[in-house]
Amino acid sequence: MARHQHGTFARLGRLVTRYAGVIIVCWVAAAAGLNLAIPQVEKVIAERSAPFVPTTAESVRAVQEMANRFQESGSQALAFVVMSNDNGLTDVDREYYRLLVDRLRADTEHVAVVQDVISRPALADSMNSADGKAVYLPVGLRGSIGTPEVGAGVAAVRAATEEQVHSEHLEVHVTGPSATIADELHETDSSIAMITVATVVLITIILLLIYRSVLTALIPIVAIGISLAVSRAVIALLGGNFLPVSTFTTALTTAIVLGAGTDYGVFLISRFHEHRRAGQAPDTAIATATSRVAAVIVASGATVAAACACLFLAEIGIFRTTGPGVSISIVITLLVALTLIPAMLTVAARRGHAEPRRAPSARYWRSSGARVVRKPVPVLALSLVLLIALAAFLPGLRLSFDERGVQPADTDSNLGYAGLREHFPANELLPDYLLIEADHDLRNPESLAALETVSAAVAKVDGVNTVRSATRPLGETITEASVGYQSGEVGKRLDAAANELAEGQGDADRLAGGAADLSDATGALAEGAGGLSDGTARLAEGSRAAVDGAGKLLAGLREAGGGVGTAAEGAARLERGAKQLAEGARELAGTLTSAYQQAKSLADSIGLALEGLNASPLCGADPFCREVRKGLNEVYHANRDTLLSGLRRLAEGSRQLAEGNGRLATQIARLNSGLHEAEQGIQELATAQRRFERKLGELAAGAGEAHRGATELAEGAGRTADGAERVEDGTAELTESTEELRGGLREAADFLLNLGTAAKDPAIGGFYLPANAFDNPDLALASGYFLSPDGRTARMIVLGDSDPFGTEAMHRARAVRAAAERAVPETPLAGSRIAATGMAATNADLDDLVQEDFLLVALLALGTVLVILFLLLRSVLAPLYLLVSVVLSYASAIGLSVAVWQHLLGQNLHWSVAPISFIALVAVGADYNLLLISRIRDESARGTRSGVIRAVGATGGVITSAGVIFAASMFAMMTGNVTTLAQIGFTVGAGLLIDTFVVRTLTVPATAALLGEANWWPRTRGG
Repeated sequence: MARHQHGTFARLGRLVTRYAGVIIVCWVAAAAGLNLAIPQVEKVIAERSAPFVPTTAESVRAVQEMANRFQESGSQALAFVVMSNDNGLTDVDREYYRLLVDRLRADTEHVAVVQDVISRPALADSMNSADGKAVYLPVGLRGSIGTPEVGAGVAAVRAATEEQVHSEHLEVHVTGPSATIADELHETDSSIAMITVATVVLITIILLLIYRSVLTALIPIVAIGISLAVSRAVIALLGGNFLPVSTFTTALTTAIVLGAGTDYGVFLISRFHEHRRAGQAPDTAIATATSRVAAVIVASGATVAAACACLFLAEIGIFRTTGPGVSISIVITLLVALTLIPAMLTVAARRGHAEPRRAPSARYWRSSGARVVRKPVPVLALSLVLLIALAAFLPGLRLSFDERGVQPADTDSNLGYAGLREHFPANELLPDYLLIEADHDLRNPESLAALETVSAAVAKVDGVNTVRSATRPLGETITEASVGYQSGEVGKRLDAAANELAEGQGDADRLAGGAADLSDATGALAEGAGGLSDGTARLAEGSRAAVDGAGKLLAGLREAGGGVGTAAEGAARLERGAKQLAEGARELAGTLTSAYQQAKSLADSIGLALEGLNASPLCGADPFCREVRKGLNEVYHANRDTLLSGLRRLAEGSRQLAEGNGRLATQIARLNSGLHEAEQGIQELATAQRRFERKLGELAAGAGEAHRGATELAEGAGRTADGAERVEDGTAELTESTEELRGGLREAADFLLNLGTAAKDPAIGGFYLPANAFDNPDLALASGYFLSPDGRTARMIVLGDSDPFGTEAMHRARAVRAAAERAVPETPLAGSRIAATGMAATNADLDDLVQEDFLLVALLALGTVLVILFLLLRSVLAPLYLLVSVVLSYASAIGLSVAVWQHLLGQNLHWSVAPISFIALVAVGADYNLLLISRIRDESARGTRSGVIRAVGATGGVITSAGVIFAASMFAMMTGNVTTLAQIGFTVGAGLLIDTFVVRTLTVPATAALLGEANWWPRTRGG
């Protein structure tokens, strides 16, 4: 015994007994002074609490990037104000909505953005329920989810909803992920006081049952009170500078300090009582107990502190903020236990208090140890069967990431979710987001088609109901953008054009017929004009002969004055000829006038046809029609410029000829009359004959003019006939080509219509959207919401068919991202960065982080505990099987929790339960095992088996009491309102009981008895 009093712990025991009063005063002063000088830890947590999900998580970074790319400040932390009226929203309710929007917009300290239907009417359909009984208002808060800034924002929004007066039938709740986490943290914080009271009551009852002395029971209670006071102040001080803290820091720190501090007190008091019963003086007994137990307490505290400190390396906020705080608190509790508890025991013992009652019988525990030593194999097998049977439930573990379910159903956020479920489609407020960041502007047909390819691939993922994107803003592909629709429209138009050509085929046939008639008529005209030219030639020749005859007549009259009779006879014949010539000339003038009118009408008709062909766009596109139009143009100008002019001059010459012949007949008549007076007026006859000669010259001239006009008419009619033949050929070809074009249009229309029908099949999936399509006001909202202002980032909204907080949604979020990544290669989006966010994606990241953190922390904690066991026991085998027993105890505890919570109560374990329970059970379990194995080593002077019996008999009551007390402090967490704390408390408490009554009582003693002296290899028992 004297050997153990040497060294540091022996000096410590003597020191605390000598300066007991000073030590008590110092601790009380420290607790009071620190709490007066340093703000309360709750205030520090409210100001500097770490984010719930680490900012390094990809989903969280995606939220920030999405906010930056789309210039949407406040989109990182959204809350939703849900307003519902079972009687239907009234004008008063809508006025409340408007006033609330104004009030929230004015709160720029907490509110970053308000997405209301007043400023964005396009959102009215989505934010108003179909039944007209509810509306929700998205509010972007400043900060990240889980931080004090967002918590204050949620509180400010709720205060605004309460301050704004509304009708009694209108229910208003603030919900959403930000509000959910804020409510969970608030419920956790409000549960701490209840948990603390329940723990203190349970511990006090157990201590009273153990010691049957109020004063003795109060010593550990006072010690843990001082420990908590100092720990909270130190955590607040460090938390205000660099230490990560959260509400869970105080919750778990309180529970573990209450349990560990009480255990340390029990260890010391039990040893003190043991030495007092051995007859030692109070101060000596306290010093000896301190020196003997100090090593175990330091090892226990170091184990717990080191294991919990490993949580600082985790990524998740609840782990990072819990571990360091617990480690600091355990160190402080350790110092209090080694100084303040011995000091208070010294003061109480010097006054005759805290003395041991009748020694409890150790017969039960000695008998238990003896049974284990006699049959170690069956005992070990039995304990392993029990542990493995409970651990068998572990593979069926299903983790819950639903933060709604861990808090009461009547929290404001849960009431808001209930209102949403009643009036809105599932998952409307909590969709998944897919972010595609490219290195180029996506507002071009190729990139938009690639985005549609990604949208289609995501839509095929199991569990996806709707995908909204730039190419399907309402959840379905833009109808006008599909190749099927576009080809169908082109087909319809081609079909209509073919129908119009078919309707115009009759006009083309009539045009061809008219062109044939024109050709025939102009041919006849050409023949008539030729005959007219020949006739006028003969007329001109006859006129010249008449002039010659007149000249000869005049000469005859001069030579044969006496040939009056002959002249009279000739004059009579000449009169008859002149009359016939005048009549023929008049008939010729009428015929030529009629021909002129017909030719003019024909020219007008050709002009109208030419105008129609010039106005036809179809004719401009058809080479045959252009040739016809050219021929008609030549015919038209030939008729107008040559033929009509010649006919007009010919008709005028014929009229002049008719007039000349008429005058000639008159003169001949006079001549005939004058012949009877020839003898009296030969001179007059000579004069008249000269006049007659001049008229005949005029007649010859008119006949020559008529001949020239007839010649021109013949030439123009010939050209007209040639043009008419070309018109006839061209119109025939036009009719034939029009028929061929109509058939081709019909064939193309049929093909495109069939293509349009086939391309609507999703398996074919044609898509085309021009870059200028977003100029359409109908697509303006889609462009701004689904494409960033610079066009380089696209956003997709994915709505699923399952609970966004559930594991199915997590798996779906992973599948959605994988589908998008598979759809990107071989498209213009190749090489783009794809990120996912939203509740399901965040939970998926959280799941990955939990697994990574758990693996890291578990390996570090196990390694740390193993090193501590190696250093204290200085052996190899004992630390190894002690560590294995602790892990098996943890597996059994988790299995029992799965059986109770998952199978009996129907609630999956919260994702934080397994890692935190592991750290607590490994640390505390190793603590109890270390106490037992150290005592076995100390009691094994006569052999390990006898040492097992004596150690179990000596520590059975103490370790059992400590285990029950610590378990009670953990079970007290079940009195809170947060299921997470209840599950952690149950799991750790059940694990401690398993460790106390199975591992420490059966497994470890049986293993130690079987190994014997090998427990201490390579060190000998006395080495």
